[in-house]
Amino acid sequence: MISPQPYYAVIFISTQSENTIGYSEMATQMEHLAQQQAGYLGMDHARSAIGITISYWKTEADILNWKNNLEHLKAQHLGKKTWYNSYSIRICKVEREYHFKRHED
Repeated sequence: MISPQPYYAVIFISTQSENTIGYSEMATQMEHLAQQQAGYLGMDHARSAIGITISYWKTEADILNWKNNLEHLKAQHLGKKTWYNSYSIRICKVEREYHFKRHED
């Protein structure tokens, strides 16, 4: 469980350009920086033909503060200029969540 509901999820879906030099390092740096921000709850990732990163936040104000963080703004600029062909962002309020985990006997 991330947090008592409700909380917020920022869903970032992207397609990368051919130039990925420095991308992994920046992604790692941004994840570590996000972890230090007020209201940060966690993050999930997946990447194949498209990349999906979902970050979780306590409030919409926490999301806005992260969006406007100076180091994050620099990374956003580099992403638009260098690493991404396209991306979309969706911000959702999570009101319920469910889990399943198979237990090995």
